[in-house]
Amino acid sequence: MLEQVENIETKFPRASVLGYPVDLVNIEEALDYAEKAIVAGKGKQVVTINPEMIMQAIENPDLSRILKNADLIIPDGVGVVKILKLLGINNIKRLPGIEFSQGLIEIAVKNGYRLAFLGASNDVISEMLDVFNKKYNNINIVYSHDGYFNDNDEPQLIENLKQANPDILFIALGVPKQEIWVEKYRSEFPSVIMAGVGGSFDVWANRVKRAPLIFRTLGLEWFYRLITQPSRFSRMFPTLPLFFIKVVLDKKNTRKEY
Repeated sequence: MLEQVENIETKFPRASVLGYPVDLVNIEEALDYAEKAIVAGKGKQVVTINPEMIMQAIENPDLSRILKNADLIIPDGVGVVKILKLLGINNIKRLPGIEFSQGLIEIAVKNGYRLAFLGASNDVISEMLDVFNKKYNNINIVYSHDGYFNDNDEPQLIENLKQANPDILFIALGVPKQEIWVEKYRSEFPSVIMAGVGGSFDVWANRVKRAPLIFRTLGLEWFYRLITQPSRFSRMFPTLPLFFIKVVLDKKNTRKEY
């Protein structure tokens, strides 16, 4: 059993998967870390790491640097968890990014923390906010903006976001754009928890369904997405087989780091 975080600067035990750090946390510990950072006014970048992201990072120096320097790196992908088990780390379960983010939203609702959302389309944003406002009577959403903006729009976007003064900002721009965006602007928001959430806005807007519980329990959510969205096949394969091959061939960069 991992020890609870004493303060926001305490480091969790970490493992290295192909040279990329993974925090050995469960959802309670991850949420506790994030909430303590909010209370202390300390901004943090949260990354939900999976094999696809790692494989992209190997080819993308910017994403590689970001993954190695994020404040909280949670084991999202089942492939990452399988590698951890091969290292003898058996007490860590997959922590889906959407479940971490949903937990953070519920903490925000309970405590009145200010929420902001950036990404997806106007329609998705509108539907998502409608769902949240119906589900949570006192949710405090202070800012939202779609993901269709360019470099010329960003100064005004950043100014408006500063005026909104959120505690938590969820960014749904896709990997690696969302991670790069957070790194670019995190210094402008030194007290904000910032997390890239990929396609979560579509799920929250009820446009895309998560895998049934049985698929999630068995670690087969990726398979459900594959059979319901066949277009993902070319992205997932050969990425996943290559990931496991690289792990086998690069054992020095896949290890426990306590």
